[in-house]
Amino acid sequence: MIYFPQLSSGATGQFPITRQRLARTVVNQSCQDYQIKLADPGAPITHWHMSFEEMSDQELAALEALFQAVEGSLTPFTFLDPVDNLLAWSEQQNQPVWQASPLLTLTGGVADPMGGMAAYQVSNPTAATLTLQQSINGPASLDYCLSLYARSDQSTRMWLVRGSETDARAISSQWTRLISAGQLQDTADSISFGIALDPGATVDVFGIQAEAQTTASLYKQTTETGGVYPNARFQTDTLTITTVGPGRNACELDIVNVEYL
Repeated sequence: MIYFPQLSSGATGQFPITRQRLARTVVNQSCQDYQIKLADPGAPITHWHMSFEEMSDQELAALEALFQAVEGSLTPFTFLDPVDNLLAWSEQQNQPVWQASPLLTLTGGVADPMGGMAAYQVSNPTAATLTLQQSINGPASLDYCLSLYARSDQSTRMWLVRGSETDARAISSQWTRLISAGQLQDTADSISFGIALDPGATVDVFGIQAEAQTTASLYKQTTETGGVYPNARFQTDTLTITTVGPGRNACELDIVNVEYL
């Protein structure tokens, strides 16, 4: 898989990052001078402007290697949005993108920590450990952070699943944000995120979020798509680099993802 590299800090970008979402409207002009306007769902463009400062020589070399591998704007690569939740349907765990173990019970419409009713109650009525997971098409070798809000009326624990890594977290009766972060020794082109429940456990969960970085940022709600862009490209065939000293490099670049290509 060809993908945008992370910095040595584990981050994909540096602030400020500008992201724009461009849409297209189709206009039909009738002979009676009426206009019919419809949104074109097949032609959105997402654009990022990214600035990098104080890049090490190794970080710059990784960026240049990607630019050469894709021949500038010619070939697409996978871009994990540094300002978005990588998971789709973050508040609707009943969607098909979430893979639930057989017999795992999901109940929606539960009060959430933001004052709404978007949390889910997840119950394991069996004698085995059951899971709720979602996979993304991103390299498993990167740094990732999984976060979510959880509570339970029981004195129990929950496992946070991040690829092949499972981290146990204690749960109280109060909403608490749980975090699991790190890098896996895995070369797969996909990785799963989610939770695992012990036999008999019942927990309320909200705001499941995965990010390609080492710690959690503010929760970002998603619907049918998350922040994984498999058709991203450099906007131009030129990579402008400024070097001010040994191991001190700067670069500005633009990335676009055109969904109809």
